[in-house]
Amino acid sequence: MSKVKITTRPSSFRSLRKQAPVKGKKFFIGIDLGWKEKRTTGLCILEKGLQPSYYPSIPRFARNRLLPVLLKDVFGKDVLKTINPYLKETKVIAIDAPLTQGRGKGKMRLYEKFLSTSIFRKEKVNPLPPALISKLSDFAREIVKKLEKKGFVLSLNLVETFPTLVKKVCGANLNQFLQGAAPCQTDNQRSALICAILAFLHFNFKTCYLGYKDGFLFLPEIAFWKKDWRQKFYQAWKNRPRVKYHRLITNLFK
Repeated sequence: MSKVKITTRPSSFRSLRKQAPVKGKKFFIGIDLGWKEKRTTGLCILEKGLQPSYYPSIPRFARNRLLPVLLKDVFGKDVLKTINPYLKETKVIAIDAPLTQGRGKGKMRLYEKFLSTSIFRKEKVNPLPPALISKLSDFAREIVKKLEKKGFVLSLNLVETFPTLVKKVCGANLNQFLQGAAPCQTDNQRSALICAILAFLHFNFKTCYLGYKDGFLFLPEIAFWKKDWRQKFYQAWKNRPRVKYHRLITNLFK
């Protein structure tokens, strides 16, 4: 299987967004990717609502809050068939799965090695090495290839995220973007919902990246994080071994 090409630093999303029409529907897709032959993939498609909410605490870009258009579990092999009717008006897709592959032990990307340090292991938000889920990793890269043929670009409007970590660092702070409670029935759907919200944030330039040319992880910008996790992550970043992680980059603390 050929490698997915990725740049050293995520390209600017602004140029891509300028090409998007001002009017019409806007969909944001979240995928918690599971096994190809099992119904373990969570799918969430959010649409930006038409009726604005004027609560001062809600950021201006999110006054038109998000409504779930689709929220379900599907077989992995049916993912593209299920989302295909929405792709033309989809602005960003965020996926919980290894969309690229690292080298060396465990096939871990550099950001995964950083997130496997003690503080993240203690909080149980360290990612699984891709080598332990090799079939899922291969399937994820297969999905990337097919979405690229439909015009999506990795690390631009097709991004990787990690809802377990997002939920831990943000808590309930992302619920403000939803119009009411989303009717999630499974953990897969809850993870897909977080991915879809991340897709919406990414479209509005409210995400940050962590990674290297072997793969980038996208997270909500630090303004949406809980205070204790802002401090924990900063300490982990500050105390990282400089030699080992000198190529790891982030704009989280910009």
